[in-house]
Amino acid sequence: MENANDPATPAKTDIEKNAAARVAPFLEYLQVPDIEVDKDRIRDLFIQLWEYENGEDLPPEDQHLTTIALCMYATHNILSDYNIRLDRARNHIVDALQKVMAPDEEKRVAEERASGNAFKAFVDTYPAHVDEVYTWKTFLLEHKNVDDTQWKYKMKKCWFAEFFIRFGRTDYIETACQFDRIPSELRKDYVDLKLENLFAKLGKLCQFTYKPAAKDS
Repeated sequence: MENANDPATPAKTDIEKNAAARVAPFLEYLQVPDIEVDKDRIRDLFIQLWEYENGEDLPPEDQHLTTIALCMYATHNILSDYNIRLDRARNHIVDALQKVMAPDEEKRVAEERASGNAFKAFVDTYPAHVDEVYTWKTFLLEHKNVDDTQWKYKMKKCWFAEFFIRFGRTDYIETACQFDRIPSELRKDYVDLKLENLFAKLGKLCQFTYKPAAKDS
């Protein structure tokens, strides 16, 4: 255990503390059954890369995206040391991210259900949230159609894809694609998503088409 009074023990900087706080909720929910993973290694790699990316100096929207991307990247890298397959690691990562998002998303879902037309409430309110997170600068997002029968938008750029390409791990792009599916997964009884994603194959386009989920007969 580190002793803060020991001159041989370096004090954590504010940047390190802030970075650790960013990854802490994700690590709290990350579960890898049957394997005892040293989560401190994920945290330490996250902090190192946060400093490398000058995370504290980024605009808030870029800090949010960088936090998500580094959770994915650091966890994939460390879990590979435990011989955990990429697809299995992806499932654990996306599950943890979904749990981090759950409080805000569950509140939105409850409000949508209470409206009487959950899909319409979803498309009436969620585009503003998407525009806030997936900004024009980072995703070149264009809404093609928004009404009570369909919500379609295209992305001509992907911040996540560019991030993982820069780190030489194009195989991690699909993890971000699964992250993008979380809102529809939490609403699958009334929202159906068709995701045409070419970025994971180093293409130039990603299209989301949301429609009301088919009713069980």
